[in-house]
Amino acid sequence: MRETKDLDRIIVALKKVPEKHLLIIELANRLCAEDGQIDNDELERIQPEVNLATAEAKMYGAHTLIAVDTLKRLSPRTEDVGP
Repeated sequence: MRETKDLDRIIVALKKVPEKHLLIIELANRLCAEDGQIDNDELERIQPEVNLATAEAKMYGAHTLIAVDTLKRLSPRTEDVGP
């Protein structure tokens, strides 16, 4: 029974995770020209914003890896979960 409660708590927690819009994606879309090339002048001009976006993406990625690792460590369910 405890496994079911743990799984229910995980599902509830995961459903509460808000959608994330990373700045790095916004910047990549903004800096990419019609021909698919990066506007290097604009990239240089907004370098502080790029640095911030890079740090945000690294932090989000690191936290995602921690969450995945935590979920992988959970014991597998032994009871039938049905269809």
